[in-house]
Amino acid sequence: MISNPLKISRSGLKLFQECPKCFWLDLHHKIKRPPGYPYTLSAAVDYLVKQEFDKYRERGELPAVFENIDAKLYSGPELTEWRNNFKGVSFFDEELNARLYGAVDDVLEFSDGSLAVVDYKSSGSREIRIYDDYQKQMDVYTYLLGKNGFATQPHAYFVFYVVQKDGGGFQNSLPFKEELRRVGVNPSWIENTFNQAVHAARQEEAPQASPTCEHCNYVIRASGHLPVSHATETDQDYLLIPEE
Repeated sequence: MISNPLKISRSGLKLFQECPKCFWLDLHHKIKRPPGYPYTLSAAVDYLVKQEFDKYRERGELPAVFENIDAKLYSGPELTEWRNNFKGVSFFDEELNARLYGAVDDVLEFSDGSLAVVDYKSSGSREIRIYDDYQKQMDVYTYLLGKNGFATQPHAYFVFYVVQKDGGGFQNSLPFKEELRRVGVNPSWIENTFNQAVHAARQEEAPQASPTCEHCNYVIRASGHLPVSHATETDQDYLLIPEE
C-alpha cells in the first residue's frame, strides 16, 4: 500500500492518463517503463536559454522574442523552487492528502500582475509541432500557479529553438532559429484526473491496463513465451507470471 501523503508529478499524471496500470506499478513496485533515449542536447539548450533569459531578468529587460508583449520576466522569490525538478510549482490537496507538482522553465508577469507559463523547446524538425503532451504540460503548470493564488493568463508561450540546416556544414557551430508560439490553456480537466490518479494509486490491486498501452500489450505477449524458470524476480512481478 502506498504510504501517505502521495506526491505525483506532472509526468506521473501523464503516465496515469496513458495507462493506469503502468502508473500503479511505478508507484507501488518502482517498476518503470523502459526509458526513452535521453534528450541531452535538448536539456543543454534549456540550460543555456535559462542562463540567457536570467541575464535579461537581472537587467529588467524582456528578450526580443517577446516583443510587443506587455509583460516582463517574473522575478519573484518562488522562481528558483518553481524551476527545481524535485519541487516545482506544487499544490497539496488536503482532502486527497496528495500533492501535484511540476517544474516550469520560465514565467511571464503581465502589467495586471497575472502570470503566463513559458516553456523552451528545441527541435531539428522542419515544422514546429505542438503535441498534445506539450499542451497538457502548459495546462498543468497554469493550474498549479492558480492553486497557489496567482492570477493566470488564458494562454501560455513556447519558445522554440529550431536547428537551421541550410548552413552548408557544421563548422563547430549549431545555428538555431528562435520562434515564439502562443497557445490557449484549459486546466479544467486536471482536478478530476488528479483525483482519479490518487484513487488508483491507493488501490491494493493494480488497475486495468489501457487497451492501447504498448508496454502492457508487449508484456502480455512476451509472458506467453517466457518460461518462469528463465525470468528474473522483477520479470515475474512485472509479467504477472504466477509462481509454480
